[in-house]
Amino acid sequence: MRVEIIYDSQLYSIGNRDADSVRAEIEEALRSGSLHWLEVQRGEGEYTPAHLLIAPGIPFAVTQALTGGTSPLTED
Repeated sequence: MRVEIIYDSQLYSIGNRDADSVRAEIEEALRSGSLHWLEVQRGEGEYTPAHLLIAPGIPFAVTQALTGGTSPLTED
């Protein structure tokens, strides 16, 4: 199970979570009114940890990665 996120035109992922739990975390962060750093991974194969700033006005997309290595965010 993996969630994919597009943030600033870059693809990131979160392993061992589903899209609903990530969206719930983001919604709670936005409701709180304070800044929130979402822990993600960047790269292919050997991932590099990264943190994305979640705050009002910052656009991003969240989706559940499809099984079989395909991504709904990068398919043509």
